[in-house]
Amino acid sequence: MEEILLRAETRKGRGKGVVRKLRREGNIPAVLYGKDIESTAIMISAREWVVLTRHVRKNVILNMELHTNKGVEKRPVMIKDVQKDFLGNDTFHIDFLQVSMERAIEIDIPIHLTGVAKGTVDDGIVEQHLRTVRVECLPTQIPEKIEVDVTDLGIGDSFHVGDISLPGIKLLDGVDVAVVTVIPPEMKEKPVTVEEVEPEKKEE
Repeated sequence: MEEILLRAETRKGRGKGVVRKLRREGNIPAVLYGKDIESTAIMISAREWVVLTRHVRKNVILNMELHTNKGVEKRPVMIKDVQKDFLGNDTFHIDFLQVSMERAIEIDIPIHLTGVAKGTVDDGIVEQHLRTVRVECLPTQIPEKIEVDVTDLGIGDSFHVGDISLPGIKLLDGVDVAVVTVIPPEMKEKPVTVEEVEPEKKEE
């Protein structure tokens, strides 16, 4: 597994004033938490974060190099949440989850459809019900995505969670849950028309 380094430092103080100062200095406030560890307020370089996110997917394991007043510690972490400004441009805060490489975790994996469903030849419509599927696995086993080939799906056919094959990985969603279905063209949602109804005239 490729080692991706991320440098972080512990930070002191809380409140809007402290956070604004951190951002003016080119840092992003963050928090590190996890099972059996104390939640820690940290900060990372905004410049390093921009470079990192250009090349790293969300579910990857990062090797955090955490600088504290006691020295430097290496922590395996994952990105759990990223808060951005209302325009979606600048990162305001990040939540990191510390993981154990020997302990299974629960995580949502994105689903990517491939192929062209044969039912579309008869004007069938491919309807994707699930965008992600929840799994339990070791951090070293996390797949980047789950590919579902819809080529053999005709009108009325579905691909279910139980049809997904991921050796060594436990699927947590119900096996009967449909991931994708090819529906008949007449089932496509039609626009609702509203008819005007004249109010009843009251008798004088």
